[in-house]
Amino acid sequence: MVLRGHLTPKSDEGMASDQPVKKKQRIDAPDIDDGSDRSAEDILTDIFESETPAETSGEFTSRNGESPDSGTASEDAVDCSTILRLPSDSTIDIIPSSSNPAPHWTSEDDKLLTELRKLQNALVGQCLCGYDENVVSQLFDRQLNIVSWPLTCSLTYLSTMQLMFDIYLKQNSTGTICSRLMRACDIFVRNQHDWITEVVELADHKSKFITFVASRVLASFLIVSKDTVDENWLQQIAENIYLFDRINRITVQKINFSLDIIKRIVEWKDVEQHPLEDSNYVNTSGNNVQEDNPFRGTSSHNGSTSQAPSGSRTENLHNEFSNLQTHGAPSTSSGEKPPEKSVTFKLHEPVLKFSNQQITERPVTPEPPPARIERVSENGCITVILSDSESFDTSHIKCLTIKTLEHHWPVLVKNMKLLLLRYLNLANAENCILTFFSLWENIISVKANLSIIDTKPFYADLQSFVDLLRNRMLPSLIYSHLLSLFNEVLCYGSTLALQDILPEEICCLAHSIVRYVKDFRLLTDVRLQRSSGFGFLGNECTIIRDYSLGPDVNPISSSIQLVDQSYGDDNEDVNERSDVDKTTLQRMSLLVLKSVAVTVKEMRCDSSDSSIDSSDYNAIQDMQIVERSIRDVLKKLDVFIRNSLEFHPETPFTKMLIHLFSEQDDYLIESMVCTLDITVGIVYRNSMYPDLIPMLNPISSFIEFLKIVSHDSDVLLDYLVSNETCFLLYLLRFLKYVRRNWPKFLDTCQLTDSGGSRGLDDTMRVLIRLRLQISRLVSKSLFPYNISPVLRLLEVCESLYEGNEFS
Repeated sequence: MVLRGHLTPKSDEGMASDQPVKKKQRIDAPDIDDGSDRSAEDILTDIFESETPAETSGEFTSRNGESPDSGTASEDAVDCSTILRLPSDSTIDIIPSSSNPAPHWTSEDDKLLTELRKLQNALVGQCLCGYDENVVSQLFDRQLNIVSWPLTCSLTYLSTMQLMFDIYLKQNSTGTICSRLMRACDIFVRNQHDWITEVVELADHKSKFITFVASRVLASFLIVSKDTVDENWLQQIAENIYLFDRINRITVQKINFSLDIIKRIVEWKDVEQHPLEDSNYVNTSGNNVQEDNPFRGTSSHNGSTSQAPSGSRTENLHNEFSNLQTHGAPSTSSGEKPPEKSVTFKLHEPVLKFSNQQITERPVTPEPPPARIERVSENGCITVILSDSESFDTSHIKCLTIKTLEHHWPVLVKNMKLLLLRYLNLANAENCILTFFSLWENIISVKANLSIIDTKPFYADLQSFVDLLRNRMLPSLIYSHLLSLFNEVLCYGSTLALQDILPEEICCLAHSIVRYVKDFRLLTDVRLQRSSGFGFLGNECTIIRDYSLGPDVNPISSSIQLVDQSYGDDNEDVNERSDVDKTTLQRMSLLVLKSVAVTVKEMRCDSSDSSIDSSDYNAIQDMQIVERSIRDVLKKLDVFIRNSLEFHPETPFTKMLIHLFSEQDDYLIESMVCTLDITVGIVYRNSMYPDLIPMLNPISSFIEFLKIVSHDSDVLLDYLVSNETCFLLYLLRFLKYVRRNWPKFLDTCQLTDSGGSRGLDDTMRVLIRLRLQISRLVSKSLFPYNISPVLRLLEVCESLYEGNEFS
């Protein structure tokens, strides 16, 4: 990281290895810097470009000659006397830039803009074959010095880079890439003029548009470069996280800049082809370009068209990356000893990293032709057809990024919590914290496809954030993201429910949440009321409360209720219910349910331990205490949901859960898995609290769930085929539960129909139709996986039903 006020700019030879000496961490009281060289232009630029208005209240004491960038709580406040001393006829060209003087527009800027816009038009057509290759080299293979450019030039240049990288990634996902486009990307991969350092330094730029585009450019570039990425590039980005003196606005902006880059890399995933981007649509652009997907292709490093020179460019690329890997600095000479072509870095190929000894001892053999096929499209675009399967693998860059972040993770967590508790009033602080929570959630998420070893260090600091759940002063959006993070850690339906032994960190988190609910009244401290009057219908909109059908129509009832458990016609109650933040309510309720399910599962594993027998009095006492805590937590959760949504006092707990999560399929299915496993675990332990069994009756949950989906077996089949929910796990365990508890299944179905057989018939009709649908798909080999265990259980339940007296 370059500290602009104290260090001179680096030469072109300086690279990421020439890092400054790490400063001592000082995250204590944020003092104002002594002295400043800021001009009136900079102060005016701050006012017009800052994300928050300058504070000029009378309580702020003017500090002449001190930098507003170094402050904290009042860091956006400006000494207005400096502005008042400006001469009246002063003409200042206010252009958002960094601390450098504002540049003047020249004819070269006009020429640059013209060429960039022509290039953008070619990129929109997704082909650069018709664009002059020499112009591309002049635009990109040069010393940039973006900071000194006018804002329009900087934005246009960065956005052109971003567009080029995005189109490269989309074309790579389909296996065909424009060869000229690959060659243009290779110019950036060589990093001959150290453009990466220059773009990283834009993290503290005054224009939020510049910082936004710069972070997107770096994230897309690192994904494009993949196996050829240099670790020093990632280290330069990570320096913003820990190399600073104090927390202020600039620090927060730079941290958010780096976190956003890392987050975009970690969350990168394959996306299926969009329906609009079929072959007909693609051919109109002359290239096969599809949705955002993995990256990198298998073509010659320079895009290797039939007219591309392969010798000098390939050797130069190897020289550049040899210096990057060994010295962390770009090479400026091309007259060195020619490298062996067997280890040439190519953008399109995975890099096999051999030791020097292996390289020297390797016999010199003719290089096999690259695994590629070139073709000319109907529009004249020379495309390269990729055949390398590793071109679509993002695991290397993800793991490399995670490893870089892991070394500084404890410091980052400490700074983020400090920022959350003491410096939340800083500009961009809330956005930085939200980015941090999203990154944390993406790292831990099973969707990131990261190994357990890679993600284990990121579980260590979760406990330190549990106490924030009781903080009523947190902004609602931050509180909701914190709940989402904890829910992702307790990924019960997708991971934990399938494990025999649960990780210690996850069990500790579940215990803490159970303890906070039981002993510290966590659910009573949750702020569920919306702080804003804005919603999907706008501000201060009229809420329709009368759902009657009119005087000329005989209604089925006097008023149609959205939720049949609601009661009371008082308008004030309706207003209160409409202001409830249902997202926070859902996430908190699901978090408590999953914490209880994890605790029950852990208790069940402990009780089955052969080292504990019936004479172990202390162990039995501990389990009884845990059971008592679970009962108290579930009772508190029942009251919490009932009071929040104004359910009828006699509404069953399972019915409330189904209606609470009816809008979120993944939450709904996971909550049913939790209630089922909690019930099975309590029965397994012969619990001393039998009132929990009817409270969590999983059969009642399933019957109410069928009502929500209108007894449509097609919906259940969609859940089974889709991978968005854990319905396969739920249905398998539920059918096993029904088989073992068939009399209870009959009794529950009869209770729903006031002693009749209609409830049983409706439920079994759905299961029978589902079995027939699955059987037809299996007979045609159309089911995506082996569904035979579920099919056998459905047949068993059908046999039990046919032998029943109510059938």
